[in-house]
Amino acid sequence: MTKDNKPLYSVMMDELKSQIVSGRYPPESQLPTEAELSSAFGVSRITTRRALEELEREGLIYRIKGSGSFVKPRSRGLEGREEGTGKMISLILPSEDDRGTMGYIRGASDWLNANGYYLSIHQSDYDSQKERDLLELLTRKGIAAIILYPRNDQTNYDILHRLTLEDYPIITIDKYFDSLPLGAVVSDNFSGSYQAVSRLIELGHRRIAFLTAVSIESTSSVRDRYFGYCQALKDHGIPLDSRYIWLNMKGYREQVGVERFYNELLDTYRAEGITAVQTENDLIAANLLNLCLDRGIRIPEDISIIGFDNNPVTEHVIIPLTTVEQNFYEIGRQAAEIIVNWLEMGKQASGKILVPVKLVERGTTAAAPRSGIAD
Repeated sequence: MTKDNKPLYSVMMDELKSQIVSGRYPPESQLPTEAELSSAFGVSRITTRRALEELEREGLIYRIKGSGSFVKPRSRGLEGREEGTGKMISLILPSEDDRGTMGYIRGASDWLNANGYYLSIHQSDYDSQKERDLLELLTRKGIAAIILYPRNDQTNYDILHRLTLEDYPIITIDKYFDSLPLGAVVSDNFSGSYQAVSRLIELGHRRIAFLTAVSIESTSSVRDRYFGYCQALKDHGIPLDSRYIWLNMKGYREQVGVERFYNELLDTYRAEGITAVQTENDLIAANLLNLCLDRGIRIPEDISIIGFDNNPVTEHVIIPLTTVEQNFYEIGRQAAEIIVNWLEMGKQASGKILVPVKLVERGTTAAAPRSGIAD
């Protein structure tokens, strides 16, 4: 604290802000390192880091991990763009082999190519920091717009909020952010799960489990699927029973191993008389199917299983999986169309667009058995 009770980081921040405004550090110039700033101001690295974080939060600088802190351009207009970026739209994905990735790419690419734009593909590798660095790098280079498949809907709020304040054309796919004025194109996950559970109820199932790898707090798509499951039970007069629900099982599964986890899970299902399971996605459904068969549990005679996504794996397991099909191509296409309309007509994206899904029945669902899983 200074003599007038002003925090040291705030004094440092004000001085750096003054130097940026005066032009000592022009747009795109690199600030001194944390060590150099700490020495120059006679403060700790912690104080320096806090000052830089506040400058970044105010939109005066951006930071790239491993590279340093840079002064943000005062305008994201055409004058700041690198040559050839004015017609370039970037698609940020967690992984190029993620479920539905090629559908997203083809849908966006077909629309953009037909309308005189180009698509660049980037991977965040399920790393929030890498996702953040890509957002900073692409906007700094003057990429016209971004279609973002976020790692989750809990991270990078500050940079996404800043981009919306700057009216930068950006839209998300697969997930949406409730508390940000950010447009999104997503599958109707609520309806998909509602359809699946309602069909199981039509088949006579009453003890229906729900299984996810991640928490519903971290991922809007999974949250909506869980809510669809709950609503279907309620609308059919079936009480919600926490014994049938396992959310965020990934951590425990990694701790004890896949085989032990599923064996414990199936022991629980047998004890509770569960006859059907709605899973977060097809990969979980396929693992569950294989472990059931290894345990001598008949599918679908003893237990019905429904996945989500219509991943190619669904048709190539021992028993083809019943699943909920997402239209990945249409999600990519609509996201691209919205972005182009924003760029050419100033129509900003707002709210979320729901793309319909459909239940695809195959070999893992049937009428409920008269009793629970057979011994």
